[in-house]
Amino acid sequence: MKPLLLLAMAGLLACNDSGTDSGMDSGISQRRIFVTDTIQNGNFGGTAGADELCASQAAAARLQGEFKAWLSTISSPVSGRLTQSSVPYVLVDGTLIANDWNDLVDGSIFAPINLDANQQVRSGDVWTGTLPDGLPYMNDDCEGFTSDSAGIALCGTTASMNANWTANATPPCSTELRLYCIEQ
Repeated sequence: MKPLLLLAMAGLLACNDSGTDSGMDSGISQRRIFVTDTIQNGNFGGTAGADELCASQAAAARLQGEFKAWLSTISSPVSGRLTQSSVPYVLVDGTLIANDWNDLVDGSIFAPINLDANQQVRSGDVWTGTLPDGLPYMNDDCEGFTSDSAGIALCGTTASMNANWTANATPPCSTELRLYCIEQ
């Protein structure tokens, strides 16, 4: 078990926020993660369309807050699009996924990300375009996730707790997969 997890579980971990996102976690004790309940091919209007899908599903489930997709394009890495939080990332039921951003991008997570915004179990692959360290997969990205016919893109899997959660395979852009959504 990771040392920070033990401290957090014992209620002994104080949250100091002096990193690059200083102030962004003020008043926030955790950031929620879910997987979409719908599947779509690689053409969902780039990162903006993916973010809109996450926001829509969060709103439909009455989740407060801003949600964005865990999705990188070659020109827009997730590490530059999402809040790099110093608080834990959890599923919508409270299950711990990672202690903080650095833990999220260290190659393993504590539990599979397999619950949708309504806490229903969902399985399968997930469009990510993102390597385990939060940087983009540089070989192809379905033309910035705006094409369902050209190329391939990186996907993860909801069944994994190792690096495969975000970097598992490179299916054709016509494949219908889910997205991960993370509270900002």
